[in-house]
Amino acid sequence: MSLGERDQAAIREAFDDLEQDVEVTLELGPSATPVTLLAAGGRELDTSAITRELVEAVCGLGDRVWLRVVEHEQAGKWPRTTIAGPSGTGLVYLGMPAGYELTTLVGAIVESGRAESTLTATTLDRLATLERDVAIDVFVTPT
Repeated sequence: MSLGERDQAAIREAFDDLEQDVEVTLELGPSATPVTLLAAGGRELDTSAITRELVEAVCGLGDRVWLRVVEHEQAGKWPRTTIAGPSGTGLVYLGMPAGYELTTLVGAIVESGRAESTLTATTLDRLATLERDVAIDVFVTPT
């Protein structure tokens, strides 16, 4: 799964505005729940290999984007991609950020590379009142 020239140019342009370094950690290993592509005659996908190729290609387009790959031997929820700015907080993406989900990966890197959040003051104030961490699960289907 390679990126086309147009996609590469758009990602480079988005990464040109990064104000600070972004660390992307890609964790790979055997999947606890393998993905089978029914449209291809029930062929099982190597989600780790596809994700690695895609994340490496994306991260290679930005001078301020650093990729670290961690290989696990135990089955788990892999691939897992974590995007974090200097504060250490960020987004965790489980699965392949392919297709339309590529914009999620690039958008998270861009947001993590900003010196200040783009959230409104009202949203930041509301988030500050949370008494514990909140996890938000968003489910997508491949297209």
